[in-house]
Amino acid sequence: MGEPADHPRRTVGAVPEDSEPAHAGEQFQRLRLAAGMTIAEVARRAGVDGEWLARLEAGEGTHDVLYSQWVALTQATQPPRPEWWDGGYEHDLTLPPEGHREPTTESGRRYWARVATVAAEIEEHYGRGRAGAR
Repeated sequence: MGEPADHPRRTVGAVPEDSEPAHAGEQFQRLRLAAGMTIAEVARRAGVDGEWLARLEAGEGTHDVLYSQWVALTQATQPPRPEWWDGGYEHDLTLPPEGHREPTTESGRRYWARVATVAAEIEEHYGRGRAGAR
């Protein structure tokens, strides 16, 4: 008996979305599909070979990929960063807007508001991809 159409469990490729990925390439494939992008689109934006990326998603050579390459691939699935953005902001996307404590200065509040804007754009971008994958 099948699951109802509104069941929260979805399939990405041949793997249920809520299952553990078999390798980092599969995890990246889920990210790319959530963004609604093709291998060719991500490869072009990341400046890598599309055939290499397809092999990576299949699990070939995932242990040889540098952290900086994973970052570039991940960023290629996201909307372009604003002009003022630089690599120093990237880690703050994973922190809550209040950081470790509530910002006490106006510049701190502006900083976190800017980071929140980028995080919201990324979430909206992935939401469009997820809606298209259903």
